[in-house]
Amino acid sequence: MSKNTSAKAKNKKLLIAIISIVLVVALAVPIIIVAVSSSEKPIDFLRKNDLSEFVDVSVPEKFNYGELRETLVAGYDLFRVGITETYFGTNVYVEEGSTLDFTLSAELITTKEDGTKEYTKIELPEKYAKIEGYRPYSKEENLFFDKALAEVGDKDDYGVDFMVRDTESKFAMDIPNEERFGEYAGTKIRFTITVTDYVARYVYLYGGNDNSISIVGDWYCKIATGKTQPTAGATIEEGDVIVYDVIDTLADGTKNEYRDYVMEVTSEYVSYFEGKKQGESFTETVQDITEEFTIKEVYKSEDIEAAFKTLGYESAFDMKEELRIWCYSVYSDGLMAIITKQVELKSYPKNLVNTYTKLEEQTWEVDFRESALSMAQTWGDDVAFQAYEITGYETMADYLDDMVADHVETLVRELVISYSVAKELGVMDDLYTRYNDSIDSYIEQNNYSSRKEALATLADNGDEACIFYTNFLSPILGTKFAERMEGAEFLAFIADSYVA
Repeated sequence: MSKNTSAKAKNKKLLIAIISIVLVVALAVPIIIVAVSSSEKPIDFLRKNDLSEFVDVSVPEKFNYGELRETLVAGYDLFRVGITETYFGTNVYVEEGSTLDFTLSAELITTKEDGTKEYTKIELPEKYAKIEGYRPYSKEENLFFDKALAEVGDKDDYGVDFMVRDTESKFAMDIPNEERFGEYAGTKIRFTITVTDYVARYVYLYGGNDNSISIVGDWYCKIATGKTQPTAGATIEEGDVIVYDVIDTLADGTKNEYRDYVMEVTSEYVSYFEGKKQGESFTETVQDITEEFTIKEVYKSEDIEAAFKTLGYESAFDMKEELRIWCYSVYSDGLMAIITKQVELKSYPKNLVNTYTKLEEQTWEVDFRESALSMAQTWGDDVAFQAYEITGYETMADYLDDMVADHVETLVRELVISYSVAKELGVMDDLYTRYNDSIDSYIEQNNYSSRKEALATLADNGDEACIFYTNFLSPILGTKFAERMEGAEFLAFIADSYVA
């Protein structure tokens, strides 16, 4: 996957505009700016007023996944690009679901009699020297390489390994003793890797945490256990799905019991469960907590893979990637983007346009706009246009004005439509009550001196309508639309997991 580095792709809101290329073309409606009270806050206007003056929204009773999937995948890919540019900078994390382009060179390591090491260059086949669109953990035969690659580089503040884009990193590893590696089977080789492009895995941030891994993991286990049968007396191996009970005993003697936990045995959990058998009980101690486990069911990975093939997926990775796309669709505006692009406003509330123009001019893409304008003023508009790959404008100032106007129009349309849909579905009032309770708790927990101070930490523009939409309204509307989705067999196994 090549990363889109155009100016508009740097903005998450404008991803919706790009997605529209593959959407059904909506009926064009002339834009009419309608004046409303300038003293009313956007969230009050959107919540309290009848929005039918500006938009007619009718949510379909059913959606067909097959008809929407191409659009959702396009949005998913662009969403990952936006996440990468916004949060990761030049850092590269080798994780399931991420995508890497890299160059690779190799040296054979030989240990001499005196203990020193000798490095002899290996001429790699052309297909290995430069690799594009590499998906870590997607193929079983490459897992030995992926696991080694994930530990290359430095550690971040959380102790997680990462590489730096466009910077050489070296790592040594043992090559499996397999025929496919020819003369290098069973040898030790040092690789030099330079990651030239990177797109992070899908990340769903909610409540300050990335919830995508747990959501996708839960869905994966629901499908795995729904499509297969447990194997009696089975020994647990990496990749199996297990059902277990655990009793935690704290240092003060307090016991907490957890029943019927379902989990895929991967990463750090392999050391816990590998080699254990169905029906076996064992004890582990973590700090001052004693954990007593009882294995109740074991679903073998090979049976799970076979079951996924009946659903049309070649591997566990492909199934998880489908679930990551679906998680984006439900919780990260995937379905909302389709709704907001298929509906046009009859008119745009003037105070919303004015308010968001002022807010976004002060907060949105400020660094980019300042640097672009500075380059144009210093070197001329033509040089700046060439540097930023911009065409169709006479001056950079005109382009930047249009860029803000397009962004504001997209934002206003998104808000008006989503608030209208929430009213039609009858979820607005309850959600707003939950929102206010959450904001009050957030202020108290973080000792903010005012609501305004707290809101400024939750969105770049500090606007409550945007915060309410992003953190409460969009995810709940996504779940409402998900309940109406049909046309994919995997949906039946997870439908009860996002019922509001």
